[in-house]
Amino acid sequence: MRDVPGDTIAAIATAIGPGGIAIVRITGTAAVLTADRIFRGARRLAGASSHTVHHGHIIDLTGREVDEVLATVMLAPSTYTTQDVVEFGCHGGAMPARRVLEVCLDAGARMARRGEFTERALLGGRIDLVQAEAIADIVSAKTRRGLEFALGQLEGALSKRLGLLREELLVFRAEVESLIDFSDDDIESSTLTAIAELGHTCACSVDLLLSDCAVGAAVREGVSVAIVGRPNVGKSSLLNALLRRERAIVTAMPGTTRDAIEETIDLEGVPVRLIDTAGWRSTADPAEAEGVARAQAAAAGADVVLLVLDMASGVTNDDKVIAGQLDRQRTVVVLNKRDLVPRTNGDCGLKTVDLFGTGAAGTTSRGETEKASRVKAVEVSALRAEGLVELQRAMSVAIFEGTSVSAAPAVTNVRHVDALRRVGQAVRRAISLLEENGPVELAAIEAADATSSLGEITGETTPENVLQHIFERFCVGK
Repeated sequence: MRDVPGDTIAAIATAIGPGGIAIVRITGTAAVLTADRIFRGARRLAGASSHTVHHGHIIDLTGREVDEVLATVMLAPSTYTTQDVVEFGCHGGAMPARRVLEVCLDAGARMARRGEFTERALLGGRIDLVQAEAIADIVSAKTRRGLEFALGQLEGALSKRLGLLREELLVFRAEVESLIDFSDDDIESSTLTAIAELGHTCACSVDLLLSDCAVGAAVREGVSVAIVGRPNVGKSSLLNALLRRERAIVTAMPGTTRDAIEETIDLEGVPVRLIDTAGWRSTADPAEAEGVARAQAAAAGADVVLLVLDMASGVTNDDKVIAGQLDRQRTVVVLNKRDLVPRTNGDCGLKTVDLFGTGAAGTTSRGETEKASRVKAVEVSALRAEGLVELQRAMSVAIFEGTSVSAAPAVTNVRHVDALRRVGQAVRRAISLLEENGPVELAAIEAADATSSLGEITGETTPENVLQHIFERFCVGK
């Protein structure tokens, strides 16, 4: 890990545009002196106590007044970056903040890179890399649940669990390395078994952390849901109903939707990107044919597919052909237009339909086709917004595979998932070597690799290019 740079950096820390106030932030070993050089108030900033606010004006190097500000002085090490920090609260809007920043740069500060303030907090030991990434997740959170998960990680919820795993790994690694000084003949099998048990404890801890990673990734990254089906089954109407507003054009003419329309909804705290697609059918119209191709591509790339059928006309052979091109495990079948079909008492809004029978692609025998042909479908009326709760519940089950999202998952970051999987794999290779009486030197290498992979998450062994990529996600003033 690098040392904290000592030079002074500055950036606008608030969004550009009209507003009540804008913040220009300075940090570095000479931050207070740099700020004092351009500040005029009742008292100088140099020598001011930490965490104090001072009223005054920003003066450029020619002596001209730039803006009236409140200067907040925060002295190291009790600051966000662990260095001296000065924040100028100036008038809102693009120009005042820009002019104050220009004067800061003229006074000797340099323009901060993306995420450089948070990077200094990491290098100064105030936070670890997991918490740094949580800060970016807070800023980019799309749902309340996503914000809650990110705040939990910023407060150290995941870092504490990773710290416990690290202690387990260090003990396991130390025990394995202690065997290197002995010849294979001098190591008793009971000793190897006991050390392997320590490895199993580490592996179980990794598995527990990864147990709800799919939910965590969905909350953080979002999921995509493609709405597909033949023309005029009500795909666009269903999109509008789920959005609770008129987003897609709806007409009785087949082929109205030519290109995919994308909008996002909040489903149990998960950002779900809905993709309304063109109706699947053979057509000589080049524009419509391109729309069908894009619909097929959207279905192939989506996390979940909503296959919409017309309940009034029933399942057609064209529906079965479309179904045969979809991954059944991630497809939710929707029977639309239930308002056109007579209802019976006790109807719960779910039906079983024969969708994967004759006409479906990919079947290999009559016996297999009959066994797998019937699937549960959710009845809805997009026109009357009926059955949407049941549909959203079915979507949730398909997205999360029945996992509850009521509690915050430990791991929400794809990078963390990859590193933890490598930790588990290395530990299990070391266990196999111990249990099979293999070379202890190789087991020690695997144990070291496990520790190193875990360090990539917290920042202890993270490659420089990975750090750079992480902080490029931040805004300049964060």
